[in-house]
Amino acid sequence: MIMDDKIRQEMMLYYDERAEEYDEIYLGKGHTTIDPDVYKKDVAKVAKMVSNFGKGHLIDIACGAGFWLPNYARNCNQITFLEQSERMLSRCKDRVERLELADISNFVQGDFFDVDLASKYDCALVGFLLSHLTFAQEEAFFRKLEEILRTDSQLMFIDSAWNESRQRYQEKEGLQERVLNDGRVFRIYKRYFEKSDIKTMFKRYRFRMKSYYIGEALIAAIAESYCK
Repeated sequence: MIMDDKIRQEMMLYYDERAEEYDEIYLGKGHTTIDPDVYKKDVAKVAKMVSNFGKGHLIDIACGAGFWLPNYARNCNQITFLEQSERMLSRCKDRVERLELADISNFVQGDFFDVDLASKYDCALVGFLLSHLTFAQEEAFFRKLEEILRTDSQLMFIDSAWNESRQRYQEKEGLQERVLNDGRVFRIYKRYFEKSDIKTMFKRYRFRMKSYYIGEALIAAIAESYCK
């Protein structure tokens, strides 16, 4: 599928407008076709994985409000938060201040594909971004990721799992509607992942999977880079 500019702009607006309520789904609240308690269970499992991830200088790509920060912060000596939405990044900054991590934190606002990232990072966390990229964009994403990561880097992937529960309500890939708490409806591009999708993706871009978790709502994996 090819996304046009109108859908891209609508997605950008949606996530900017959702900033104040973005973390609600992790807490078992908000609009979802899956039992909200499932999210809380999956978040606990993924948070445990995140607590074992990270080293050196970590880049949190599409960091949102920085939900996973408390879990990985102690493993890093420097953190760069990259986020397209100004309001999301503002929420992330608030979380950084509350956790007293400002001295090791850097903030970059912009699209991952457009911003200049001159640093070499030891690891990257990518949460709920690849599911909004087409397959062509995925390839471009990993090309740039390779440019900014060190040779012996780590990658953690967190996103939406594909399963029988979701099959009843939506397609595995395509346009979907999202509803904010005030009732406004937006269209976004979304695709879901199975374990086989992740293994194939990692192999294609020279990452080796080290651990993974698949729940009803979330799928997560940690991988390390390698040379062919």
